[in-house]
Order: sequence, then C-alpha cells, then structure tokens
Amino acid sequence: MQLNAFLKEEAMKEFARMFLPRFVIALFLSAGIAIACSFAVAAVGEPPGSDVFATPREALLRERPAAGARAVGRLTQGTRLSLLETREQFLKVEAPGLPAGWIAREVAVVFGPDAASTRDMIAVGRAFGRNEGNRRLAAGLLERASQRLREGKTPDPEVEVLLGETSEGLAAAGGTLSKEIRIVEKSGVAGARSSYDGAAFERALEMLAKDSSPERAALRERATAGILRARYPERSTALPLLAQEAGAWLQLTETAEDPLALRSAAERAGAASLALGRYLLALGKQDELGKLEDRVGAAGGRVQKLLADSSDGVRLSARAGVLRAMRGNGAPAFPQEIKVVAGPKERIVRIEGKLGALQLVVETRVGATRDAGVRKAAVPILPVPGSLRVSPDGRSVAWVEVAGPSLLVPVATSLEKDEPAREIAFLTSGRPLRDRSLGHVVASLAGFSKDSQRLGLTIDAWNEKPGPAPRYSVVSVVTGELLFETSKDVKSFRRLMQ
Repeated sequence: MQLNAFLKEEAMKEFARMFLPRFVIALFLSAGIAIACSFAVAAVGEPPGSDVFATPREALLRERPAAGARAVGRLTQGTRLSLLETREQFLKVEAPGLPAGWIAREVAVVFGPDAASTRDMIAVGRAFGRNEGNRRLAAGLLERASQRLREGKTPDPEVEVLLGETSEGLAAAGGTLSKEIRIVEKSGVAGARSSYDGAAFERALEMLAKDSSPERAALRERATAGILRARYPERSTALPLLAQEAGAWLQLTETAEDPLALRSAAERAGAASLALGRYLLALGKQDELGKLEDRVGAAGGRVQKLLADSSDGVRLSARAGVLRAMRGNGAPAFPQEIKVVAGPKERIVRIEGKLGALQLVVETRVGATRDAGVRKAAVPILPVPGSLRVSPDGRSVAWVEVAGPSLLVPVATSLEKDEPAREIAFLTSGRPLRDRSLGHVVASLAGFSKDSQRLGLTIDAWNEKPGPAPRYSVVSVVTGELLFETSKDVKSFRRLMQ
C-alpha cells in the first residue's frame, strides 16, 4: 500500500512537472503575456537528442555553462537545437551550422523524443500561433512536430494545415526567411516580399486524398485555400494567370462551407474578379464580363447565406455591383459618340482609337461647314460604356473612367480649349474628395443641367461594404465647386439639375 501511494505521488509530480508548466506557459503566451520560459523546460535527465527551441527573440549560445562566458552564436526565436547534455541552469546543444555550446534553461523549451512530447509540441505550437510575438516559435514547434509524425509513419493533415496557416501568418508579418519553415522571398509588382511556399498544405491534401469522409471536408477546404494563397501570393497581372486565379477562387467560394476557407476565398475571388473584369472591358469582351458579374453575384449570395453574421457576402455582392457598373450600357467601351444641337450648331463628340491610344475627337457642324479636331490634352483611358455626356451648349464634356479595378470615377473637360480631362473629385471638395480615398468608388453621371452650368453625379464609395444609399452631388461646371450633396433629398438634387 505504501509503495502504491508512493508511486501514485511520484506520477502526479511527473504530471505536474511535464504537463502543467507547458499548459500554463501556453495559456499566458497565447494571451500575449511575455514571461520567462524557465518553467517550460524539462528537468535534468531529459535524454540526449531531445529537441530544444530558443524562446526569446534572440538568445545567446555560450562557450561554457556560465552567464559571463563568451558567446559563440546568436539564436533567433524558434531555432531548433539538439540536446547533448544538461546542467542545473544550462543545456549543452548543437545544430547544423553552429558550434556546440550552452544555452540558458530560462530561454529554452525542451521536448523529449517520445510521442507524448510530440503531442505537447503540437498543443503549445497551436497556442503560441495565436500570438504574433511568439508565432515564429509556434511555426518551429509545428514544423518539428510534423516532421516527427511523418518520420513515425503517423502523419496528421490537421497538423499540416495548422503549420501552413501559422507559417503564412509569420510570413505576412515580415518573418525572416527560413528554409526549414519554407518562408521564401518572392519578387512581385510591389517589390520583394516574404511568402510561405505552401508545402504543408500540399502534404495535407495528399494525405486527405485517401480520406474523402465528410468529417474531413473542412480540413480539405482550408488546405485548398492555403495552396491557392501560396500559388497566388499577390494578384496576378498577366491576363491568363488572372483568369486562372479568379476562376480558382470562385470555384472554392462556390463549394466551400468551412468559414475560414470561405472568407479567404470570397475576399480573393472578389479582388481577382474586379481586376479580370477591367481586362475584359478593355478587350471588348462584354459577354464574358456579364458572365463574370453573374458568377460573382451568385457566389456573394451564397456567402451571405452561409456567413450571415459577417460582411463577407455583402462585400462580394457589392463587388459584383462594381462589375455591373463597369459594363455600363453593355456596348463597347470605345468608340463612343454623342451629339448635341445648340441653335444652328451641331457638335459631335467621340472617344475613339485603340487601347492605350484613345482620343477625344470633337466635330462641329454649322450648315455646310464642318470642323473636326482632336483634343490632345484630354486623353481617355478606359471609359465606362455609355457614360459619355456633353453639355446642352456643347462647351463641356464628361464621362466615367475605369481608373482601377474598383475605381470608377467621373472626369470632365472643356470642349472650347485643349486641356486635360480632370477627375471631378480633385476639382471639388467635401464628400467627393473624401470618397476618392476609399477602397471602392463607383460613380455615375446624371448629366448636365439645362443651362449647362452644373453637372450632377452619384457616388457609392466604401471599404468593407456599401452604405444604405449613394451620395448625390452637384458641382459647378466652370469652377468644379461642390454646390450640393445629399443621400436623401433627391427632390432638391433633381431640381438643381433642371
């Protein structure tokens, strides 16, 4: 009886020594509390070959087991070492590319080579991954746990997905390059950036290919989303790649049910579709643009139903609305033509030419006299089909320009002199100028007033999702001054446009 009581007491001590300290430190660090890791390390007697990880942002590897000993190396957080020998306050370790040396126990965490320690490694890595300050350590722990499981012929796709998502977060925060964690540097439009190569997601999908059970569906969707994020770390610029990117994300948005995967897919499907839509408009492929709009709209409706408590579906549906506005009246973006008759004078205004070399052509007819010329300073870029407007007196012209994938802005210029077409937002003040800085801007022209002195326009502008109603604005044709704006008093707006 006494022996059994003694063994039971020793077992409880071992449980407290091995499990509780790791649980406590994981709990504190996941809450963002920086504490020393001396409680997380193993006691004297941990077998050689155990995995040792440096826990602070930087730790010193010393020549001897003494606080004042010469430093022979600097270790970043998450650096994995192999245990050679233990002392009361120091651990002797080694690692490829580093000399054997000593690291203080208080800046290290140790995991034995057994399966239970591997499970501990996963649990602590999961907790640490939620805290940006410890994410590099989390990635190191999860990478080693994944390696152990694969070496032991017991791979786990859930660990692979967790490793991939943690590594992505580390790369997004500017994590340093790491061959072991597979964070690499990629060059893009915005310059070089750190990016995770998606290796863990690839392994997860390979494992899940043998398990088609519904219980694993969410894991498959997260792994698929991770692979796509690694494949397209930033939006593609070449049309074939952009079409592939938009199609891949839309397909996942149309099928995924896991909230994490669905949110990721919806955001990227929307962004890629807007860029693709601008390409299709420029190439005159209105039918394809219409199909893309329908597909994005249907996907947005699906996301709204599945994620009713979030704005992801509303945001995607709003982006379908941007594609709809981009299509205009469904005709080609160019050529466009509009005529106005003022007394004996007829004025015809056209946007024509080739993409990248569009021209604003003005033709004036009075009886048998005809005069035509190009306004060289006013260079259209990509006008919304059917948006061209000319004032009743034939002296001013305006249209909506697709200035970016999510930026449809009104521009105006004089027909009496050769001057650049200017964005109305930059000519005025108030809401139109403030709206210009938001992520999505969709403008349309109500036209000129009968006396040709005022121009009416509506603007929908938002970051996350549109407001309840567009903003109605009236600006002076001569000065660009904002004369009136409202989101409710539509009667006054119409009266000013008389």
